[in-house]
Amino acid sequence: MHELSSSLLTCSRFSGSHTGDHIAAEVESTLDLHDIKHNIDYVLTDNAANMKKAMTIAIYRMENCEEGDAEYEAVIDNPEIWQDIDDTDQREMTVNAHCRKKRLACFDHTLHLVVGDGLKDTKCVSSALAKCCKISCMLHTSSLFYDAFEQVFGRNKSITAAVLTRWNSTLQQIKSVLNLDMKTLCDVLEAQGQKHLVFSACKWAQLHELVELLDPF
Repeated sequence: MHELSSSLLTCSRFSGSHTGDHIAAEVESTLDLHDIKHNIDYVLTDNAANMKKAMTIAIYRMENCEEGDAEYEAVIDNPEIWQDIDDTDQREMTVNAHCRKKRLACFDHTLHLVVGDGLKDTKCVSSALAKCCKISCMLHTSSLFYDAFEQVFGRNKSITAAVLTRWNSTLQQIKSVLNLDMKTLCDVLEAQGQKHLVFSACKWAQLHELVELLDPF
């Protein structure tokens, strides 16, 4: 299992364009290396179009449908398989989950997309979130602000950086901000000429409510 994981990690870092055909070839190479091509029941990937295409190609090849066959070309050229999965297709996928050699959408990735889209569309908290991101950025890029922050809060306090591909990093960032004393943080910001980043009581309360909303996810 460790050997296979290492090979798949290497596969995920291959050079060149990450097209569906290229990814499919790398996956097949890894499966052939460990002689497990015929032991695969399910393939779990994110929802990117290139991954969906790659797994469609790889799965059909695993089922001895060779490139160039009419059946292979009909499936790969079908534009419907590259569309987003709707509710009906998702239900059918669940019902047919016992079938062999199926590509399944990663639940974690789907959840990431749902929560991420929700955060983007919740305009009332965008200002508070932007302030958190800006303060975190300054803390990690400005030595002057870092020194002023450390002098007041000590070395054990920091503000987590948010990562675009991990929605929960935004949650951790909010929590790290709320872990600070609001008045003290605002005093530091004002002293550093960043009065526009000072939190009002309303914005601070919004962050608390957002944590309560996101924690169950």
